[in-house]
Amino acid sequence: MKDSSDNIIYVGKAKILKNRIRSYFTGTPSDQKTQELIFHITNFDYIITNKENEALQLESNLIKKYKPKYNILLKDDKQYPFIKVTTNELFPRIFVTRELKKDGSKYFGPYTETKAIRKTVRLLEWIFPYRTCKRKITEEKSVYKRACINYQMGKCPAPCIGKITINDYKKLIKHIMNFLNGRNQEVIEELKGEMFNLAEKKKFEKAAEYRDKINNIQKINNTKNMFFTDQKNRDVIGIYKEENKAAVAVLKILSGKLLNKEIYALNNVENSNISELLGAFLKQYYVEKLDNLPYKILLQIEPDDFKSINTFLKNKLTIPYRGEMKSLIKIAKENAFNYVEEEKLKYLRKSDRTIFPIKELKDKLKLKKLPRKIICLDISTIQGTDTVSSLVFFENGKSKKKNYRHYIIKTVDGQDDFASMAETLDRYLTKIEKQEKPDLIIIDGGKGQLSSANRILVEKGVEDMEIISLAKRLEEVFLPNISQSIILSRSSSALRLLIKIRDEAHRFAITFHRKRRSSRTLTSELDKIKGIGIKTKFLLLKEFGSVENIRKAQVEEILKVKGIGEAFAGKILKELN
Repeated sequence: MKDSSDNIIYVGKAKILKNRIRSYFTGTPSDQKTQELIFHITNFDYIITNKENEALQLESNLIKKYKPKYNILLKDDKQYPFIKVTTNELFPRIFVTRELKKDGSKYFGPYTETKAIRKTVRLLEWIFPYRTCKRKITEEKSVYKRACINYQMGKCPAPCIGKITINDYKKLIKHIMNFLNGRNQEVIEELKGEMFNLAEKKKFEKAAEYRDKINNIQKINNTKNMFFTDQKNRDVIGIYKEENKAAVAVLKILSGKLLNKEIYALNNVENSNISELLGAFLKQYYVEKLDNLPYKILLQIEPDDFKSINTFLKNKLTIPYRGEMKSLIKIAKENAFNYVEEEKLKYLRKSDRTIFPIKELKDKLKLKKLPRKIICLDISTIQGTDTVSSLVFFENGKSKKKNYRHYIIKTVDGQDDFASMAETLDRYLTKIEKQEKPDLIIIDGGKGQLSSANRILVEKGVEDMEIISLAKRLEEVFLPNISQSIILSRSSSALRLLIKIRDEAHRFAITFHRKRRSSRTLTSELDKIKGIGIKTKFLLLKEFGSVENIRKAQVEEILKVKGIGEAFAGKILKELN
């Protein structure tokens, strides 16, 4: 699809092109992104292929080449390092590079853990010494007279001065490539054969070198967790999306062992669901790996266009529902989730360090996502009169006062904190705006208040907000449908943040309640009493709840109020009656 400037803005494939094109221009678009795409389409080109697999490959190649605005994009592989084996040279070199060239070399990767891959390359220099220099060696016995220091250190077999034959060097490179492909056991068996062969020829020092190589490879194997005893290669793929960010984690299981983790960010993910994102990733990620696919590719969910993608990937896709393979999917998904959260934290760390208590809060309470936006509700009343509630709003650990709300309770008679809390939350959710939508709701109280508020969330079908309560007595945290409370350490920054938000909600509620009472009592019947002050009126209303209750009281009861003597108590009753 092209826009008015002839820029390619979308690439897609279809078995029946006519039907696909018609779908864009008839009926109502399924989502906002498609609607926007249609608005900008002014022309399109098409390419006919023989097979659906060819169409899938072409689609992925064109997306990588043109990076269309409305396609889901896998971030450019060139930013990630590869291990390059220069198999086009007489004596191949091995090094880490970020440039992917069509020069006849063999590339392994890309890898997202740069430190780990550089460590692997350094380790290979000692297990299988290979050359890293740029000397041009055109024949077995070179014109060079001296080798570099790497030869003296045992990190290079010095082909530049003819210390190793072409065939022996090729064997060494083959071992390295098998190692990088995860075929460690094959490497070990070959090395053992050569070791025994040398031992039979009584070349014990050389045989000992092979023994040491075998031991070093086995040490590497022993440091990895064994997931599959069949020693086959598998890719485990987990995906996570939140708002406009998404990531895919690929766990690399080579020869039955988890040896590597790769994380890829996705662009243009707004208005796309997980299935669509996963389908786009699979096509772009494996398009250049079709000759070296793993035994199985384990998926979190079924992607869009599953059947054709599975055929494209030689029926390698599988979705586990139980057992250790399902556990691996969970690990992959957690890695993708953490990547998205860390990406958001990168931005937040620059502007606001208070994000760290929020991160701790998420971890300690096992929340689904980082609670960047938090609201807290509190109720304020005196013996069921003038009941009000407050709602405070915190973003990234800091108060955002323009989003504070207070409510006058309308549907509750008398003192009923549970019902008042439910009314407050119900009214708030009814008028909530998208940008104010909280990730976490805090209720001031225990299990009862939490249950009452959680019932409103359930009734309204709210699933993207989590709710907890904070009880004052022991500062216990309660979660819905869990009887046992969570006790956070007193030194915990997460607990300090919860207390700060709860106290702010209490302050805001009390302030509003006092203001409402004082405005009402200033024009009450108590004003008829000569010599009565605002403080005394407040204390009387606090003690008795209403003017009617004061009127019915005895002198002895009024004397209990601080600052009122017998004569003044009698005067109050006389004036009111």
